Amino acid sequence: MPVIRPIDIWFADEVLPHEGRFLAAALRICGAREEAEDLVQEAFARLFTLDGWAAIDNPRAYVIRMLRHIAIERMRRQRIVDFRQLADVDHLALADDTPDQHRIIAGRDGLRRVAELIAGLPERCRTVFVRRRIEGESSRAIARDLGISLSTYEKRLARAIELLSRARLDAEAEPPGAGEAQARRQR
Repeated sequence: MPVIRPIDIWFADEVLPHEGRFLAAALRICGAREEAEDLVQEAFARLFTLDGWAAIDNPRAYVIRMLRHIAIERMRRQRIVDFRQLADVDHLALADDTPDQHRIIAGRDGLRRVAELIAGLPERCRTVFVRRRIEGESSRAIARDLGISLSTYEKRLARAIELLSRARLDAEAEPPGAGEAQARRQR
């Protein structure tokens, strides 16, 4: 009596329904149907040897990435490489939008600088800017609440944007580390 393992159930439910997509992707990579079928079968065989198969969040994307890597391995082993195949493999690269640590740090630093620039605005301009651009209040409600005309509101908002733009351009024009040196001298 055959025993059905958890990996068999996972494979039948999560991977096998996408076999047509895998075959189409492999066909784009290799160009020949027989080679594409071979590539898909090798990817399936490798899946069954994985220890962490249950932790795979997106099996379809994982197998497509496996196909790409297997194809690259095969191309490296070949003596003659068809450069069209290498170009086609690049189209299957799955975008990873997750920011790396450098982008996270740069983003936080950018937010800190923007907050400092906003804090440096004159109070009237800052109030209008924050309420409109950050809190999303309507122009009429802000003008009414502050007891100013819509024209005055627009002028303050335009002035805030101009001052922020100018401050940002000045900050970008400074050589790296100049702001830190100036801050140390002011202390």
